[in-house]
Amino acid sequence: YEWNWSEAENQFRRALELDPNDADSHLGYAHLLSNTGRHAEGLAEVKRARELDPLNLLSNALEGQFLLHAGQTDEALTRLQKTLELEPHFWLARLFASSAYIEKGMFAEAAAEAHQARDFSGGSSHAMAFGGCALAKSGKKAEARGVVDELLKSSSERYIPPYHVALVYNGLGEREQALAWLERGFEQRDPKMTFLKVEPKWNNLRDDPRFKDLLRRVGFTQ
Repeated sequence: YEWNWSEAENQFRRALELDPNDADSHLGYAHLLSNTGRHAEGLAEVKRARELDPLNLLSNALEGQFLLHAGQTDEALTRLQKTLELEPHFWLARLFASSAYIEKGMFAEAAAEAHQARDFSGGSSHAMAFGGCALAKSGKKAEARGVVDELLKSSSERYIPPYHVALVYNGLGEREQALAWLERGFEQRDPKMTFLKVEPKWNNLRDDPRFKDLLRRVGFTQ
């Protein structure tokens, strides 16, 4: 929440000093390393977490996400498929598979995985966002705009991360709207802003000075 990456790392290191075999500490540290772009270190930590607790669905699924964010999309899908073999209804694995399929340009598969993730999660807005992004990129823009409308309507009843709205707008190619919603995410300290540095959905914005400034303000760059 504070985006204090160095102090967070200090705490994870201390946790691992106290108990080097705590799988949750390895997993949390892996998450920080992945989100800050230290992919090799992050993948080593999440592998250790999985070795310590092989049937942990979260470790297995997050390893898939970290592989995706490291640019290893096929390896990510392999890990996520293994996770779904353990539990076909684990929605996070479906969610991350949807994200990976978007990166591969397999938009029908991405939308299908997002739909299942939404159903199994009870209505995750992240699943809605990836589904909307997949629809937009496949040319189904009217349906994607319907997802935006649904997210905005839902925001009157529950918290919807601005980051998720931005994802759909970016899929639609609406740069100004995407950046405006990311700015809202910054103002609200949306936890999903911690993925800005490594989420490949933002690659088209990385040369934009406004996006670079957001990265700086979230603490990813000086």
